[in-house]
Amino acid sequence: MSGWNAYIDTMTAAAPSIKRCAIVGAADGSVWARTEADNVFKASEEELKTFVALFNDVTQVPAKGADIEGVHYVVPRTEESLIFGKKENTGFFAVKTKSAVLIAVYEGPNEVAAQVRKAVESMQTYLNNAGY
Repeated sequence: MSGWNAYIDTMTAAAPSIKRCAIVGAADGSVWARTEADNVFKASEEELKTFVALFNDVTQVPAKGADIEGVHYVVPRTEESLIFGKKENTGFFAVKTKSAVLIAVYEGPNEVAAQVRKAVESMQTYLNNAGY
């Protein structure tokens, strides 16, 4: 997981409201890197397998929502490679690259969502351009 942790640091530095995040394999949900220590990303292996499968048909996700770290989120928005989940003052953005899924859980008012989305999508673009 070592080299991938730099990408975690980049995302959390770009959007300080990101409290926990991870980069997982798009095929199987295996964790490549995640936030650690006090802000450890706690999703289970089974939960991540189910979560990455949501990208197989994102059009179905708003109807049922999404679960991450044991929390059920309403999903008001999806795009081809993006899922946005919201619950009270928390939310997540998840994006899919060629071989990975980036998940960023944030806390704060609605205004911080744009900053989080930008950080996650910037990393998505970088990884796609790098072949990941």
